[in-house]
Amino acid sequence: MRWDTTRWSLARFVEFAAALAGLAVALALNFWLGRLASRNGARAHTSPDLLLSLLPIIDLRALFIYGFALFLVALIVIGLARERHRLAHIVWLYAILISLRSIFIILTPMHEPAGALPMVGDPLFDAVGRYLTFRNDLFFSSHTSLPFLAYLTYSDRWSRRLFLAFSLTMAMTVLLTRQHYSIDVFAAFFITYAIYRWERRWMRAPYRRLRSRLLGFLLRQS
Repeated sequence: MRWDTTRWSLARFVEFAAALAGLAVALALNFWLGRLASRNGARAHTSPDLLLSLLPIIDLRALFIYGFALFLVALIVIGLARERHRLAHIVWLYAILISLRSIFIILTPMHEPAGALPMVGDPLFDAVGRYLTFRNDLFFSSHTSLPFLAYLTYSDRWSRRLFLAFSLTMAMTVLLTRQHYSIDVFAAFFITYAIYRWERRWMRAPYRRLRSRLLGFLLRQS
């Protein structure tokens, strides 16, 4: 295993800064529409779920909060250490996924499953988590989809295995704590893969052409 020692030129730094700006917009959209989904879902009824009716409720709230925080740390650390040459592209992929999920969660208002364990009261959730995830922002599961996207996009074999383990663990966690219906979890895998393939098929070549033109101009100016 080798560290990515790619040096960051001005052009690469500008590309990464633009990607971070796109991610910030996606997170702002998630906050706005997540609060709207929470209010709309509160007026809906709980839905029947065959799988949840067979599964027990287990208090895995610490894993839901701190396990996901650990995933985010791993995502950033491994990205900086091993994927620096692709980091801007990966950030753009996350901006796309978060933006599309923000739209999905308000299309069909859903009430959280019966027996959902409350997350309010945990220090980390109260400080950070409540700005990222909301009650009734259900379809589809971000705890499942975000690690799965890392599995699809990161190149190192061991990193991909780690992120797949995170995704499967979070899928189990959100079901046993009743944070999501089973359809939210299963759909997360299919939708995330579809977004990944769509971006690869239709967006990657235009993105590379635009990057070449804009960054080439910066290189000529430096």
